[in-house]
Amino acid sequence: KIVGNKHNISDVRHEAARRGDMSRYIYGVDDLIDVDAKRNDRKLWKFLLPEKYTGWFGVWYGGMFEFTLSSLNGDYSGVNSHWVEEKLHPLNLVEIYCRSCDLFQGATIAFPLSKTQGFDGNTTSYSLIMKETEGWMKDPQNVLYEWTVPSKCSFIEILSGITSVRILGDFTNWYETVNIDNVQWVPAPSRGRYHVPICAQDTPNCRK
Repeated sequence: KIVGNKHNISDVRHEAARRGDMSRYIYGVDDLIDVDAKRNDRKLWKFLLPEKYTGWFGVWYGGMFEFTLSSLNGDYSGVNSHWVEEKLHPLNLVEIYCRSCDLFQGATIAFPLSKTQGFDGNTTSYSLIMKETEGWMKDPQNVLYEWTVPSKCSFIEILSGITSVRILGDFTNWYETVNIDNVQWVPAPSRGRYHVPICAQDTPNCRK
C-alpha cells in the first residue's frame, strides 16, 4: 500500500517485467504535492509494507532489514529536506511503529536517510543492521524534544510488536515514481537462548 498521497491509503502498482536488479517489482507514484513558499513538499508518501512484516520479530535483533529502490522519473538534484514551521525534519528512510509499546502509548524507531548512502534515483540496495547502536533513532512523541538513540530493550520491544513498517518513497519536492523490490528480514546467526538479550526475555518496557 501507499500512505501519504491524495488518498490516505492507496494501492501500489505492479510491474511484471525485469529492469536491472528489479524483477516483478511494485512502484508508487506521487499524486499529491503540497509545496510551501520555500518549495518544501510537506506531504510525504511512503510504502506501507503488508501484514507479513508485522507482529513478533524480536528474533531479528542483530540481523538485517534489506530492500532495493529505484526510480523511473523525478528530479533528484535536491532531495526533499522537509522543513516545517522553520524547523528541519530529517527524512526517515524506514519507520517501524509498535502500537502496544511504551505502555500502549505507542513507539516508533526510524532510520534516517542521512545515515545511508542516500538516494539519487538510481537502483540502490539498503542493508540496515537491526541493532540500536547502528543508526536507529526513537521518536520522543513530542515535537519539543529531539529524537534519541533507543535503549536495547526499547528497540527489541518494538521489534517484538511491530504494527507497521513504512519505507520512504517521496524523495523530491515534486512528482516522482519510485520502485521497491527485494524487501526481506535477514536473521543474524543463531546464538541459541542467548540470541535475544536477557533484558528482553522478561516483559519489555520501552520506558527503560
